[in-house]
Amino acid sequence: MRFPLVLTAVLALAWTPALAQDIKVTVVGRDSVVLTPADLKALPRAKATFTAHGHPITYEGAVLNAALLKAGVVSGDRLMGRYLNQVVVAKGADGFTATYSLGETDPIYRTNPVIIADSKDGQPLDAKEGPYRLVVDGDLRPGRSVRMLASVEVKPVP
Repeated sequence: MRFPLVLTAVLALAWTPALAQDIKVTVVGRDSVVLTPADLKALPRAKATFTAHGHPITYEGAVLNAALLKAGVVSGDRLMGRYLNQVVVAKGADGFTATYSLGETDPIYRTNPVIIADSKDGQPLDAKEGPYRLVVDGDLRPGRSVRMLASVEVKPVP
């Protein structure tokens, strides 16, 4: 009799929205910044879409570049030369990491945003994906889309 009750509870948790958490943004050679859910909500927002299993999915959330600016990352017209020799490493709570060039996160180099998504097709992300997922608008596949985003680090390429 207890098994169906436990199974029901587990399935319910899998479909509930993920609880919001802080995201740590580290820039090598500088102090780290911790962005709270309120901080992320206050940043400029954008949408990003990709197709998974033949269906378009639209994510919405804070623009990653705006979060990086909070941590003191060089952006815009100043993003050239030695600053372009940096990468952004996004890490999920599940251990998955993906790497992006700093240039591809900046609107001066690309029109499609990279976002810290908190919703999918208008609904909050569930515990399997969220509370945040890094999504690169324009990617044809979600392979670089970090679920359960926990931290972002900007560092030079050795």
